[in-house]
Amino acid sequence: MEPRRIIWRVYHTISLLHTGRLFRHIHWRGDMDIGPIFGVIITTPSHPPPTLVFWRTPPVGSYKINTDGCVKDGFASGGGIIRDSSGQCIRAFFSFYSNCTILEAELRAILDGIILAQRLGLSDLWVESDSTLAIHCITKGGGPWHIQATIRHIRHLLALDRDTITHIYREGNQVADLLASEGWDRRCYHEYSSQDLPRRHRSLVQIDRFGLPTVRGL
Repeated sequence: MEPRRIIWRVYHTISLLHTGRLFRHIHWRGDMDIGPIFGVIITTPSHPPPTLVFWRTPPVGSYKINTDGCVKDGFASGGGIIRDSSGQCIRAFFSFYSNCTILEAELRAILDGIILAQRLGLSDLWVESDSTLAIHCITKGGGPWHIQATIRHIRHLLALDRDTITHIYREGNQVADLLASEGWDRRCYHEYSSQDLPRRHRSLVQIDRFGLPTVRGL
């Protein structure tokens, strides 16, 4: 318990933690000036610059399905919108899924969107979701056992050699995000046509249709 030995052990432990990258910038909050005493160089983490996110129209003759899942207070919902190559709304929907995980909600929203599109007789589909994990489960496989039936159903309905499934940032998926939240609020299944789509939804559709970007990273 000699003072010098205690100081050396503290110094040595802090140096080891820093070398092993177990100390983060936040751990030095309020003590930035003592870091160099222990040989620790503290740098402020840099943040990536803001980027513009655009919603892209599908090719002529194709249809794009944007979907999103939502979980709040243990209850899940989903929503989505189908648009043509001019960006016009064909049909939109929301649904309530009760108790399930966010991954299951994302997958069920994708499945609901595909079923709706096929019921309308639409083919050459481009499915877009802001869940990279859901897309990975569909295209690469994997995931917990309780979502496998949903994944198999999606794969059965999608022709992956013709149809497309891609990721979009949440900022470019605002219409589907709004519909998923509406499903949680109203706790039922409902569809909108292009004529009865609510004003706020129509405004977001027009923003996408005109190619106006949203900003990510601010």
